[in-house]
Amino acid sequence: MLSIEELVALAFMSFLRIGVPILLLSGVLYLLKRWLEPRLDEPIKSRIRLVIPPVLISAVSLVLLFVIGVVVYLMYSHQFIGVLLQFRDLAAIAYLFVLRIGVPLILLLGIGTWLERKLNAELGHSRPGNSERLPRLRGIHLPHLSPRGILAVTILGALWAAFLGVTISRFFFGLSYITNMTDQYPWGLWLVFDMISGVAVSAGGFVMAGTVYVFNIKRYHPIVRPAVLTAFLGYLLAIVGLMFDLGRWYQVMNATYMWNLHSPLIEVAWCVMLYSTVLALEFSPAVFERFNWQVPLRIIRAIMMPIIIAGLVLSTLHQSTLGTLFLIFPEKMNPLWYSPFLPVFFFLSAIATGLSMTIVESNLSARFLGVELESHLLRGLGKAAAVVLFLYAALKVYDLISRGALAYLTVPGLHSTLYWTETGLGVFVPMLILAFKRGRENPRLLFAAAGLVVAGVVMNRLDTGLLGWWNYTNGGPIYIPSLAEIVGSISLVSIGVVAFGLIAKNLPIFEKPRHRVSPAE
Repeated sequence: MLSIEELVALAFMSFLRIGVPILLLSGVLYLLKRWLEPRLDEPIKSRIRLVIPPVLISAVSLVLLFVIGVVVYLMYSHQFIGVLLQFRDLAAIAYLFVLRIGVPLILLLGIGTWLERKLNAELGHSRPGNSERLPRLRGIHLPHLSPRGILAVTILGALWAAFLGVTISRFFFGLSYITNMTDQYPWGLWLVFDMISGVAVSAGGFVMAGTVYVFNIKRYHPIVRPAVLTAFLGYLLAIVGLMFDLGRWYQVMNATYMWNLHSPLIEVAWCVMLYSTVLALEFSPAVFERFNWQVPLRIIRAIMMPIIIAGLVLSTLHQSTLGTLFLIFPEKMNPLWYSPFLPVFFFLSAIATGLSMTIVESNLSARFLGVELESHLLRGLGKAAAVVLFLYAALKVYDLISRGALAYLTVPGLHSTLYWTETGLGVFVPMLILAFKRGRENPRLLFAAAGLVVAGVVMNRLDTGLLGWWNYTNGGPIYIPSLAEIVGSISLVSIGVVAFGLIAKNLPIFEKPRHRVSPAE
């Protein structure tokens, strides 16, 4: 436990190492600007219009950099947990205050506004605007939400308030405080669903980027950016979910300098970190175009091909290595899922999921964001997904026969039921729909088949890493996720959906002009 004197000394040293160089650099650049302006024909103008005073921005930036520097130093010096425990009671009291006052207020305002909108719409009464009822709001442009939108915002507010409590409990009080994980089940819902399934669902980024830039199939270019954005958000949320699952999460940086070359986890850790960086670079042109930053835009376009190739290599490595993780558990997993082909299964199913998730995301964007549905492109993705599913199914059948595991399919029980559901609804049914032109040309069937593929692969990851370990017939332990774990996983998914909608509305993600098109047309 650090004393007050040690904390003060640590804060001062962090300020000297981070804040002072930034202040000196800013001062030198400012003096250089003042010296160059009289000597140039045109003054040096800032490209960004600042509404907030620059002094306030500088102060906030220094505070944030100071906090980041202190946290990083504490994590590398293994003193972070001692400082964190000192703020545990304060965080719990603050959350209880929000829970008892903020959440009831959110529910009251949200449900009240929803009832008001519903009753006014049914009775035909016109509702006065916010500026008429509250003149102080005339300068604030609030979005006009439908009754469904208000209800959704209310539910999200309550869900995220509960997620805030889960976050505080997890990081301040430990895993055992809110999870049902044990020594027999050290991998729970957060790792299997948020991380392993999230990485598979996010495979559309490398699939579409490789299709357009490496295989030079340019007609799929309009759906590259949405796929890359989905992948980028998916990987960020997968990393957040991993932080929740790690016991000593504050030592996550150890993977950068403490290497165990005999563990597949080191490859997964480095590939996920590097590929997240690659996705950020692939998505950066949308940001540069939005703010008209031409110089970095030209640079990133010049190096885009090496970035795409690096992303393909990294994705191939860690998508398959996630299956390698389970090869060390032959005595724990059910024979229906344990196989020496697990790395190949994980890679092939990730490709099928990436293609299918692009179809699902395009349909949802057309329905809720008012963008054009690229039906002719999605049909091509469906055809490619059918081919990948056929290869995946054929290899699965061959694997069961070669290992003599077909007999387990006829054993009544939970595991055989899960396997038949996973392969039947998640592989064979969508494969048959996508294999025929009539199925691909029907937007509803195409969307349903793609959704079944995504659900089937998520179920496969849950079966492989969680449900396939149950030994209830032998009197062994059973892991059932706690309510806090379920709330955390649902909240991360909802955050990703909301983030996608906000980014898509404010950045040039979709190339063609927006107009409302129903995905069922």
